[in-house]
Amino acid sequence: MARLSRREFLLGAAATAFAATARPALAAGGGSITREPHEIVVPDLDPAHDGLRVAQLSDLHVGPMTPVERVRAAIEEANRFRPDLVVLTGDYLSHDKAGVALMREQLGGLEAPTLATLGNHDRWVDPRGASAALEDLGYGVLENRNTTLTLRHAPFTVIGIDDLWTRSADPPRAMKGAPAGSRLYLAHVPATADLLANWGKPMLLLSGHTHGGQVNVPLLTPAIRWMIREPYIGGSYQVEKVRLYVNRGVGNVGLGIRINAPPEVSLLTLRAGVASPAREPSRDGRDARTSHQDWVDSVWNSP
Repeated sequence: MARLSRREFLLGAAATAFAATARPALAAGGGSITREPHEIVVPDLDPAHDGLRVAQLSDLHVGPMTPVERVRAAIEEANRFRPDLVVLTGDYLSHDKAGVALMREQLGGLEAPTLATLGNHDRWVDPRGASAALEDLGYGVLENRNTTLTLRHAPFTVIGIDDLWTRSADPPRAMKGAPAGSRLYLAHVPATADLLANWGKPMLLLSGHTHGGQVNVPLLTPAIRWMIREPYIGGSYQVEKVRLYVNRGVGNVGLGIRINAPPEVSLLTLRAGVASPAREPSRDGRDARTSHQDWVDSVWNSP
């Protein structure tokens, strides 16, 4: 039997506490897919990419805790947006290698060019199997590397940074050889933005990992966020010059419910121009410029 991570254990404690006082609200935990349309201004975006459409899916967590109907609805919602590009930001698996076969069964059908990065659960369970399943479906996998596509008749570079929690992230390697011009960064863990901020350049980073909290309970959830040192819970943030968008994800992990954190498909329209400020993160006393490896080492992240 797989052990729960520290985060999953704490999610269970939050759900138990919430159920003791508001059991009917648990029924809302599954929820239907929520469309999240956003326009994001990207400095240095090629004018040809003004209006470029990017659909983001994250944390699908195929398996018994995530209804297949929800996974398929998320894929249909992404296709309905008619994106120029689809990006997948990690955690397709949960705890079981059998999930690799489920990935092949459930994650197909994205119609636009699709690029993916891996998450901590994929790294813990079967990274090679997860990558192979995605590639078999026709999706590109970026493990600390970049690729340049031609979108709207102009080059568009996507830089995929590997998972931070499993110490797989290597931003310099991921950026090596990336041409100037339109760029998009992908990384499963939102706090990768703290590393990218050290470059001092405008960047757009799309992440997942948090599930939007998955179980959001007043007072208790903020305490859990402090314990796992996660300042970026969902939505848009400005981390120095890095614009960060955190997707709440599609699936469940640890628990088969969501509370006040509906599953999300991000429908992003990129705009050229000067970016307006996003909200600053709640850092809970953590200095973003401190060595992030020290922070990673302080987190109990065993599966």
